[in-house]
Amino acid sequence: MGLVGVETSPSGIHESVEEFKAMLYQMQNVRRKVVLSFLSHEIPPPDSIPLLEACLERLRDKNTSSDLQRTMRTASNEPFVVNVKDEISGLEKDLAYLRAFHGLLINGTTFDAALKSIELVQVLRPFHPKSEEMFDEEFAECRSFLKKFAETSKGDPELKPILVTDWDGTMKDYCSQYATNLQPIYSAISLARFAGEFTRLAAVLTAGPLRGPGILDLTSLPINGPLVFSGSWGREWWLHGKRVVHNDGISEEGFDALERMNDQMRALLDEHPDFGQFALVGSGVQRKVDRLTLGVQTVCAHVNPDVSKSYMEAIRERMHRVDPNKKVLHFDASTELEVEVVVRSEGGLWNKANGVARIVEAAGLSLGPPRTILICGDTSSDLPMVRQAIASNAENSMALFVGCSETLKQSVRDLVGDDARCCFVGCPDVIHAAMTTLSNSL
Repeated sequence: MGLVGVETSPSGIHESVEEFKAMLYQMQNVRRKVVLSFLSHEIPPPDSIPLLEACLERLRDKNTSSDLQRTMRTASNEPFVVNVKDEISGLEKDLAYLRAFHGLLINGTTFDAALKSIELVQVLRPFHPKSEEMFDEEFAECRSFLKKFAETSKGDPELKPILVTDWDGTMKDYCSQYATNLQPIYSAISLARFAGEFTRLAAVLTAGPLRGPGILDLTSLPINGPLVFSGSWGREWWLHGKRVVHNDGISEEGFDALERMNDQMRALLDEHPDFGQFALVGSGVQRKVDRLTLGVQTVCAHVNPDVSKSYMEAIRERMHRVDPNKKVLHFDASTELEVEVVVRSEGGLWNKANGVARIVEAAGLSLGPPRTILICGDTSSDLPMVRQAIASNAENSMALFVGCSETLKQSVRDLVGDDARCCFVGCPDVIHAAMTTLSNSL
């Protein structure tokens, strides 16, 4: 059985990169319908579980090895390998979640009671990166921490707290390829319920773009729902059904050049058989407000080095077409895995602190007391958000960080200045389980 509208390659023949993406994006549409049903207090479409099962079965077929490396083919018929651990585990958890829910309904439980009776902890604890016992310890601590956060309003809806969170690695497990970094159902439902019930503002602030693909394409949440989404470190926000861009320091000439460069890259991937695979390599092609981030190699070095080198040369050649005098675009070989085409900016350095300030202002709110602010992250790039909160509201700022080093943990503690207002967990699932438990308590 295949997903509706997605062709299945004949048995024994590797699917193409485009077929792989099409299958997963069709699957994500199924997830969105399921999430919308749950948030509308309606039973999900009856074909939801079979469609997700079909996708999981296809991901587990003989083209995927025992270590979850999936082989497909490029447009030039060369083999291309990606790690599909995240795609598979997300589906496994979603199916366990939905089967538990439907099992409760079959036994005569009402919708609301069934939703609150799903044992999400039992679904998620086997997936903890260290152990189930560690999951239990972190869950208990995180539940207590989030309960304290939720209770800071003391029942006054006007004083409900603010939640600002990073995405990848914080609310969503990391995925080997950005283009298929798709949010599961259980994650969306836990976030939506917690945000709607306990916060005045819940905002996602990510380094990736809004579209193309971006967070709005990858989430299974309604994009005009209980969470507000941003891209490009908070330089672009999706507000009231519109994209709002903060272009501080970027000239019109720079914006135009970057847009034309983005068009050039899309054409390059479409026209060159060897380069189509790069839409799925690491960062893929991400059009941010002030730059293009381009994946050139996977973590496991699956891409032929000569092809990767040719791709980078082609990027430089396309840059020359757009900006022959190198006036507005700069090539930055930032890491071995990705390069960036950056617009030269006259403004100061933008980081996530600026993004926090802009969304709170746009919401007509303040970071100042007596409201409580919770910042969630997983890397040092999220520390500016903590600093922004502390600068405005030192006594009422909290920080929840995921899977970070001892050095980063200490940096968070030093900024907050109170260990009771800091919490550290090993994976995003601990947060989702804690959020769900608190929502179920109402």
